[in-house]
Amino acid sequence: MGGLITHLSAGLLGAIVIYFILHKLESPSKFIYGGVFILGNIIPDLVDFGILGIRMGVFDPAEIMKNPLFDTYAVFGHTFSNWALMALIFVAIVLFLYEIEKISKKVLVAILVSTALFLIGIFIHLRIDALIIETSYWV
Repeated sequence: MGGLITHLSAGLLGAIVIYFILHKLESPSKFIYGGVFILGNIIPDLVDFGILGIRMGVFDPAEIMKNPLFDTYAVFGHTFSNWALMALIFVAIVLFLYEIEKISKKVLVAILVSTALFLIGIFIHLRIDALIIETSYWV
C-alpha cells in the first residue's frame, strides 16, 4: 500500500505542476494532461498487481507476488523500453492518421504531448521504485 500512496502522491504533485504551467489554457487539456501523467505514474503497477490481482480475485500484494506469473508481468510493466516501444508504435500510427488527414494538427499535438507526459510519468514511477520503494521496508 505504501507504494500506491507514493505513486499517487507523485502523480498528483506532477498533475498540479502541469495544471499551473497550463492554467491559462481555455481548453480542458490541462486536466487531461494531468490525468495522463497520473496514469503514467501508476500504470506499471496496474500491469503486474492489477491485472494479476483481478485474474486471481485477490488484491493482497503478498498473495499476488506469490503467483508464478507475477515475475513475467512485473518485468513487462517495469521495463521502460517496453513502454517506449509501445509509445513509438502509437505515435507512428497517429502520425500516419495525421498524414492521411484523419486527425487535425491540434489533436496531433495533444496526443503527442499526452504521450510524452505518459512516458515521463512511467519514468518517474520506475525511478521512485528503484530509489525509494525497493530499498525500503514497504516491499
